[in-house]
Amino acid sequence: MLFLSGDARPGGNDLGSEAACIRQALVGSLVQVREMAAVGLAEICRALDDHAPAILHLAAHSSFGGIHLAQDGSDLCIAYTDLCAQIARARFPPRLAVLNVCDSAPLAAEMSKTVTAAIGWSHALDDGQAQVFTRQLYRSLAERRSVGDSCEDAEAALSGPHPGCPPPVPHGDTGGRAL
Repeated sequence: MLFLSGDARPGGNDLGSEAACIRQALVGSLVQVREMAAVGLAEICRALDDHAPAILHLAAHSSFGGIHLAQDGSDLCIAYTDLCAQIARARFPPRLAVLNVCDSAPLAAEMSKTVTAAIGWSHALDDGQAQVFTRQLYRSLAERRSVGDSCEDAEAALSGPHPGCPPPVPHGDTGGRAL
């Protein structure tokens, strides 16, 4: 799986802790986790081609229909369509895209045209919500549960510490396994 994080400065996000949750959830599995922080748009297609991950996990801040990545050490807001175009260019696109990005349901819907399944949020989320959801999602995926069942497991875990938090929205074919 490939974990990409955008520029954390605009939202003051703790994206490193989210990556740690994934690593901890996958301990003991055969899944390798690759991490790239403060990634730029031009790096994404090459990273997908180099690593051919089954899962792409993107953690970043969003605003105005764009996602905050990095360019030359500065923040750069990239349109969702440009991000999807980079992923579509990959020789081996991932089967699942997990988008822990505020208001990313439209991005997930667009991305599900390129990847088998995508999970996005229809609202703003905080680091705590992202970490709880992510931890359980990857535990379930490592147990070889389907994307849909893993998403349901993660929603249940989220409802305990964050009651009333709307769950993320899966798009595409969630009946298969990502790992």
